[in-house]
Amino acid sequence: MAARVGPDGEVTGVDPSPPVLDHARGRNRRPDSAPCDYREGVAEALDFPDACFDTVVTSLMLHHLPEELRPTALREMYRVLRPGGRLLVAEFRPPRSRIGRHPVHGGTGRAMAHNRVDLLDTLVTDAGFELIGRGDLRPRLSYVQAKRTR
Repeated sequence: MAARVGPDGEVTGVDPSPPVLDHARGRNRRPDSAPCDYREGVAEALDFPDACFDTVVTSLMLHHLPEELRPTALREMYRVLRPGGRLLVAEFRPPRSRIGRHPVHGGTGRAMAHNRVDLLDTLVTDAGFELIGRGDLRPRLSYVQAKRTR
């Protein structure tokens, strides 16, 4: 994200894990990229003021939340976006074939093996967003693009 917004932009990363944040802070930053701020926090209770971000990206995170917290997390993403702001949700798409499901069930756990990416559109629109795009990236990603309209 930092490379995408360039040196005049700002990027804030949020994660509940201090070791993950330490790892991110230790990564080399390209000189042509934005400065990054990393904060400890959770998606369902973002510690930011209303309408303070132009874009929110959540990448391979929602499936780690209990299903009952996913709507709350998406409403929080809506809250912190400015009107007209964009949302990108990238999520793991479990394999459909029996052979493909075997290593996922055995190696990555239930959260990924039973990830309901078919619910992303509904979760996003129920949070107030306007859906503007969706798709799949091979081999195992689905994404939804949306915007805050008001």
